[in-house]
Amino acid sequence: MAASTIEHNGSSQSTKSDPSREGRLQNERVRALLREVRGPDILHIGCVGHRVAESEAEKAHSVHHQLCRSFPEVNVLGLDTDAANIERMKQIGFRVEIGDAQNLQFDSCFDTIIAGELIEHLHNPGQFLEGSARALKPGGRLVLSTPNVFSVMLNLMYWKNYDHAFNPEHALWLCPQTLRELLRRCGFRITKLEFVDDLEPALVASRVYRAFTYGWSGVRLLLPKRYRNTMVAVCELV
Repeated sequence: MAASTIEHNGSSQSTKSDPSREGRLQNERVRALLREVRGPDILHIGCVGHRVAESEAEKAHSVHHQLCRSFPEVNVLGLDTDAANIERMKQIGFRVEIGDAQNLQFDSCFDTIIAGELIEHLHNPGQFLEGSARALKPGGRLVLSTPNVFSVMLNLMYWKNYDHAFNPEHALWLCPQTLRELLRRCGFRITKLEFVDDLEPALVASRVYRAFTYGWSGVRLLLPKRYRNTMVAVCELV
């Protein structure tokens, strides 16, 4: 068993974890985001996600938990608008703050900004991208993930649900073309674009969802990766 330490306000909390078991539990999106972390200063925007992870299965799918466990030697700051859950994360031992992705108050502070499954929730994604550009150090990178609107999964859900697909809190859908253009308008270029599957059969009770994930695990091998449900983009300033 390996031990990692999460520091907050000068105190520390030691947590034991099994890296091999966590590696098996992590989904592709979490692994893809973690692969792109660079530098000693990391900002994770949207660190709460949908909930504060409690079980080991939830922690394995939590980008913030895995970020801090995988890189205990770097400075990770989490940011989210969810005040109640930010307080819970502080009590656990994470270094987190209340903050709005569309009103970032940082200047040349971070080597990497992680924003997983965030941009599709924002009413002004351009403000988020422009704030991220200011917050990055020279040579820094923004690593984001967002649902792929042309994926098989989302199109099947749209067919099943008539006029909507997946999360009702999403304010926009992106494809490679629109994501690239939005980033270009805000001074970024994509240096790497990866298609992965963000699947959580252990955390979702729906039998239909679970049946799809198990069936899709075989079918997807026959199709181009661009039909997977999530895009992970590494973005650098032009």
